[in-house]
Amino acid sequence: MDSAQQTDIGAYERMSQHLRQTLANQAQTREMRCLVHGDFTATLMPNGKWSDCPGCVNNDIERQRQTEHQNRAAHARNAQLEKLREGSMIPKRFQGRTLAGFLTDGHDRKTFALAACQKYVERFGDRLEQGGGMVLTGSVGTGKSHLAYGIGNALLDQGYRVMGIDVYELVDLIKERAFDRKDGTSEREAIKAFVAPLDLLILDEVGAQLGTEWERLMLFKIVNERYKAQLPTIIVSNIDASGLADYLGERIVDRMREGGGMTLVLDWPSYRDAA
Repeated sequence: MDSAQQTDIGAYERMSQHLRQTLANQAQTREMRCLVHGDFTATLMPNGKWSDCPGCVNNDIERQRQTEHQNRAAHARNAQLEKLREGSMIPKRFQGRTLAGFLTDGHDRKTFALAACQKYVERFGDRLEQGGGMVLTGSVGTGKSHLAYGIGNALLDQGYRVMGIDVYELVDLIKERAFDRKDGTSEREAIKAFVAPLDLLILDEVGAQLGTEWERLMLFKIVNERYKAQLPTIIVSNIDASGLADYLGERIVDRMREGGGMTLVLDWPSYRDAA
């Protein structure tokens, strides 16, 4: 075979290869119908499958985008709720208490008290506008703290700013802040920390100890400042209403009833005795 013939064969092979490559590169298409978006032109993919409906593909992309957005929003909300819980100061024993977990055992007064607390949560937006609080009184072991913190936990889950604290701890905090000259915090500023930042303040163990005149004055000021700002407060106490009036002052107890506020007397036998 002479060189000319070899050249012709080489050129032919190159032309054939170019033609095969050209044909391979040309997209193969066919008309298809989507039950949702109607007719569309499908393209044969390198994997041998036909492309999906562009409308469906775009919908899938949008759904994925929305899912990612929702996941990010849920993560941010969970982080915010966790931050609210950490700042709530609710004792570990009561962090998991819920109103649903309060046992009424078919007891009419327990059922009434539970329903009142559930209604308080449902209408908390009104309580914020009107400042209506709640007083829970009764002997030891009747579930007062359970109901109070059940309300608090339910509102925390809704994103409200809640703090729950025993009165003696609150007084200690005010003492530390008001008399710590290093940061220059005044008594008034220490009291404000329990007012404006909080949608709901739960004061537990009110009257459990007699307290000094100054301690009772601090408690009065906090409750009164929240009353003036129309911010709800829940007071939990083992002493009865008349004893509470002597401890806090009749004005404060009376003001707790305003704005849709209420007093619940838990006068049944102790759960602890039953256990």
